[in-house]
This record gives sequence, structure tokens and C-alpha cells, in this order.
Amino acid sequence: MIMRTRNHLGIPLIAVFFIFAAPAAGRADNLFRLYPEVSLSGYYSDNVLLQTSNKMGDFGGLMIGGFYLDYTSATRYASLHYDTFAQLFAHESKFDRAGEGQYVGATDDEDLSPTTKLRLREYFWRDAPGYVAVATSIQPLQYDTIGAQLLLASDRASANYFNGELYHSWGSNWSSAFNVLQDTVWWPGSNSNTNNTSYDQSIGGSTDYHFPYRIAVGLGYQFYDFMFAYPGQPGEQAHWAFVRAAWQPMEKLYLTGQVGVEISHTQGTSEHAVNPAGEGSLKYTFQRALLTITGGQRPGLATGFVSAVNFRWVNGNLYYDIAPRLTGNVGAGYYESLGNNRSNGQVIYWGLGLSDRVNKWLSIYTRFVELRRTETVASQFFPSGSQYGREAVGNYIIVGLSASVEALSWSWQ
Repeated sequence: MIMRTRNHLGIPLIAVFFIFAAPAAGRADNLFRLYPEVSLSGYYSDNVLLQTSNKMGDFGGLMIGGFYLDYTSATRYASLHYDTFAQLFAHESKFDRAGEGQYVGATDDEDLSPTTKLRLREYFWRDAPGYVAVATSIQPLQYDTIGAQLLLASDRASANYFNGELYHSWGSNWSSAFNVLQDTVWWPGSNSNTNNTSYDQSIGGSTDYHFPYRIAVGLGYQFYDFMFAYPGQPGEQAHWAFVRAAWQPMEKLYLTGQVGVEISHTQGTSEHAVNPAGEGSLKYTFQRALLTITGGQRPGLATGFVSAVNFRWVNGNLYYDIAPRLTGNVGAGYYESLGNNRSNGQVIYWGLGLSDRVNKWLSIYTRFVELRRTETVASQFFPSGSQYGREAVGNYIIVGLSASVEALSWSWQ
């Protein structure tokens, strides 16, 4: 069922209500905490809005304000995170904004029984430019397909993402997982009277057999249903059947992967496409560092092009503890949307920085980030100042601080 409501903020609020109001089994040693938070940063960019023409270099300031609260019991952990931002520019005051963009995140991890676990995730971005994430991120950028969508669609796009997963262990060797997903993206576009909303709904499952020596092998299937409110744009469906494996050859190294065939179809036409699809990850923990690498190709939305595509990506991040409170980090990534056997757009980023945990409530950080965005197919929904076939490059130098204080802690039996 597609939720076509203009009150998009109601989607995460409903999810938050169920996450915090639903009873948890076997409550004991319950803990509720509230953390107000603020982040202040100043930055310079030679292309703040990441445009291919009419580039704007400027000094800017950002303030993020919000709160984080969580609930913990013996069988459950739930959290709610809210932020809004204000931005000021030294020269281009026409881009000054306050309170227009919001972020809401809600999570719930619950043990329904010793063998059954429920995991819920809800994220909502409203009217948030991509450079806000660039300028306020303490750690390396980790754009997933949602982040790439927002960068390819508009500098003021919005998105709502929901994911639910139910996991069950059938014994010492077998386990199964069932998941549902809804991804909704909308943006102003060139015509404010046009509904530019795109929808992605997905349902799937997998079953694994766990061998000795930390090896698991299984089968899975995922169904995708893409719908577009833009007039005349047909919906699309995709089926992805895959084999999957996980291996932990040593205590500090963990590998996962799944690969298969994706078959897609466009409604009202005879168009079919068959493509390989898969994804993999590597995680290695050093004594003082953490390395993560992910990559793959799978179905997704290309919001700036009002179509379903295959997203191809690879990214890596390295965190290194220089001192007990000082961390260095470096990250890089590449995202490409592939529709109708052609490239629609690419996002490339790399960055490095330092963050210092001054005390338990204050952190300071400095970062450098370079972003590259290219749209290779014409679309009327590109952000102002973007031209297809040309690459937009933006460099960002950021210095900032973030503070979060435990304002409330309440526990009960």
C-alpha cells in the first residue's frame, strides 16, 4: 500500500509512537534518557550549492539544534533523534535559512523471544541541502543510496525511509529473516505545481544455514515496486533472487556478500531487463583502527530522473584512534545510477579529518571534503545551476564543535 499523504512528517511520527508506546516483553531495569544537542560549524566552499554553472564560493555558518532520547530495558532498545538547522552566508544572504529543514530518526531493536528479534528503522529528511550533511559531519561521509539520491535530485529534496526486519533462529544451524521497506522521495523540481514524488516499496526474505568455523550460506529473494506521481511516468517492478554468504575467517575480520539476477519490468510496456545484482562488505578491526568497505549493484530510485535504476556503488572508511580522545578518519566513495542500460548520474566523494572528544559532552572537529556530481541524462528536475553532461565539483573546509548533555535520566523496575 502506498502512503500518498501531503503530511509527510506524519509518517515518522506514527512510527515513533508505535516504537515508544508498544509494550516490551519482560521489562526490568528500564532506563529513559534525554540529551539536548547543538552543533556549530563554520566552513568555506568554492562551490557551496555544487553547481555546474553560476558557481558560488562563500563562507558559511551552520547551527544544528535538537535532541536525542532513548529507552533501554533487558529486551529492548529504542531511540528518537530530531534536528533542525539554520544557515548564514557571509555574502550570499539570499540563501540564509532557519528552521526550514528537519531530520527525524527513530530506531527500535527488540527481543520478542530468545530466538526472535525485531528491528525497525525510520528516517526522515525534510528540505535539507546536501552540503548541510557535509558541513556538520564529524566522521567521514557515508552516503548510502538515499544520500546519493538527494545529491542527484535537488539541493532541497526530502526523503522518508522505513525499514523493518524480523529475524528468527530455528536452532543451532538454521535462521531466517523477513524484511519490508518503503522509501519516499520528493523535491521542488522546476514546476512547483507538479507532484514529483517517487515511491519504492520492497518486501523480501532469506534463509541461512550456519556451518562450523563461522561460515553461513543461504538463499534470498527481494521484490521491488516503484511508483511515480509524475504524470505519464509508468511504474516499474523488479525481482531479485540471490545466494548469500557470511564468513568470519578470524576474530577481527568479517565478510558478507550476496549475488544473483535481477529481472525488471515497466508497467504498460513489453520492456524487460535482466541484470546482475549483488552487494558485499568487509569489516576489519585493528588494535586502534576500524576499516569498512562496501560495494555492489542493486535496484533503487533515481529521483532526479523519475525512474527506477540500478545503483552501483563502492565506499570505504578508515577510523584511527591517534590518542584516547583524538580520532583521525578518511573516507571515499563512488555512486552511479544506471537506468535503461545507460548511466544517469554519478556522485564521487572523498574526505579526511580529525575529531577530539574534549570531555563527555563536547567534541571539536575539522574536516576537508570534495564532492563531484555528474548528471549524464537530461531532466527537467535538476537543481538550479546544474547542466547534464558536465561535472560539478565542490571543495569544503569545515571547523566545528558539537555538544550533547544528559539532561534527564529516569530508571525504574
